[in-house]
Amino acid sequence: MPVLLAGAFGQRNPGDEALLAAFVDALRDTPLVATSSDPLATEAAHGVEAVHSRDAWRVARTVARASAVVFAGGTVFKTLHPNSGRRPLALLHSALGVAAGTQATGAPLALVGVGATHLAGRRARALAAMVVRRAGLLVLRDEESARLLASAGAPAPFRVGADPAWTAIAPPPADGWRGDAAIVALSSLAGGPALPRRLARVLAPLQRAGLRVRLQPWQVLGTAADDLALARALARELPDRAEIVPPPATLEDAADLFTGARVVVALRFHALLAAAAAGVPAVAYAHEVKLAALARRLGQRVVGPAGDPDAIGAEIAAAARDGLAPAPRAAIERERERAGEGMALLRLLLSGGHDDDPARVSGLELVPGGWIA
Repeated sequence: MPVLLAGAFGQRNPGDEALLAAFVDALRDTPLVATSSDPLATEAAHGVEAVHSRDAWRVARTVARASAVVFAGGTVFKTLHPNSGRRPLALLHSALGVAAGTQATGAPLALVGVGATHLAGRRARALAAMVVRRAGLLVLRDEESARLLASAGAPAPFRVGADPAWTAIAPPPADGWRGDAAIVALSSLAGGPALPRRLARVLAPLQRAGLRVRLQPWQVLGTAADDLALARALARELPDRAEIVPPPATLEDAADLFTGARVVVALRFHALLAAAAAGVPAVAYAHEVKLAALARRLGQRVVGPAGDPDAIGAEIAAAARDGLAPAPRAAIERERERAGEGMALLRLLLSGGHDDDPARVSGLELVPGGWIA
């Protein structure tokens, strides 16, 4: 019987595809089925069976025959942005449905490398807590998610690991040259209709400081509100010309483009991983908790989306001028270690507590400890 990998796959998001690749590699000897918005593309890219994530009947049938169900990274505990075209609580309702179905079959349920954001409303918090209570293994990607789930009423303590995509990230190269490009990894989820104008005010000081602004759509779906539409609207608002570069197909593509840049302005979580892999400094535009959380771990600069955009832009420009440092190798290695430990715990769960190589699990903490609030 296969293991079901549940996630936001098949949506042309290089971060989500890196997550799936990491789980496929970690579970290479296990039959797998993944949920996907584009099953054919997922099967071709990752070599695993896929079912359409919106086909509730087929997903339920897959859950019923699965030996285990794994929520494979991503922000599971959140309400959806209006640009998603779905109801705010749709993801939480779907997650609870899958969790309840798994519980009914008696198969183990694992959530590995997942995150949480602010859960507004009693219903959202209750749904999140109900999912947590059904998990046989829960590994969060950061301490911020642990605090948010605890405040939602989910039973603590929590095991805090790292994003699983770190297992596929190579260590950064030795210090290289720094050019004059500021690459902006865009997200249409970072605001509403006024986002292009606001971001233009944030980025204008970088252009005035002599940096070449390059706009990188991260996820292009061909809709009127995707990242490419944001890039075009933003380019029209900026005082000087900005180049729009192709979206990355993989995190490796993103890291290659980032190499040699002066700074990466990240509106996307996995752009911070790609910048770290490229050895390039990054500034997190933290419209979501996860960006601030990862930037904190990597020792990178964080700016908030609230406040005066001109002042935010001046802060980024000044930091780029004075010389930002890339993520330290030690911080990257720690993320890789945490992600690897999460995968080892998952393999231990799926094997029923047996591992052919005791050395792989001998150092693992099998009981989660508390986190420092």
